Amino acid sequence: MSDLFDRLWTQVRELEEFDWEAVSHLGCSRETAVRYLRHWRDAGKIRVSRVTRNGKRWYAPTGRPLPGPQPVSGEATPEGNMWRAMRTLRHSFSPVDIAAHANAGGVEVTVEKARAYCRQLLASEHLRVVEMAIPGRREALYRLVEDTGPRAPKPVRLAGILDPNTGGFSPAKGGAA
Repeated sequence: MSDLFDRLWTQVRELEEFDWEAVSHLGCSRETAVRYLRHWRDAGKIRVSRVTRNGKRWYAPTGRPLPGPQPVSGEATPEGNMWRAMRTLRHSFSPVDIAAHANAGGVEVTVEKARAYCRQLLASEHLRVVEMAIPGRREALYRLVEDTGPRAPKPVRLAGILDPNTGGFSPAKGGAA
């Protein structure tokens, strides 16, 4: 392309994580930074490392590990299986659907566990209610509205949800655990 393109790529590939603003601070306009990011992404040189709540995309060179905590092992967890099921079903699901789809990899997920996880993600604003539950007749239907990435948000003892994809913590409404 150009000398500017080559110079910026040399500087950017040394960064752990960056966005269009960081690239433009290296010596180009916003439009040029966005165009170069798109080119590098399409060429497979960079990948999206995270997306913030406001939709801002952060990138990392493909040769580097993603920033932030990484899973220690590939073991299946109830939260991981339920989160994967929610990301797959996305538009409308009940705790019964989640329990049915999340029983895999030697992990057993009960309807009650799925119901509790849905309530926790509802409190952290990852989910929204599509249809209210009618006790004894039907479960609530939920929709995933905050898909922050492949790693499952996990409830923590601080009464809230920690999302390892964004590093964000959403305190639960209503007190401590």
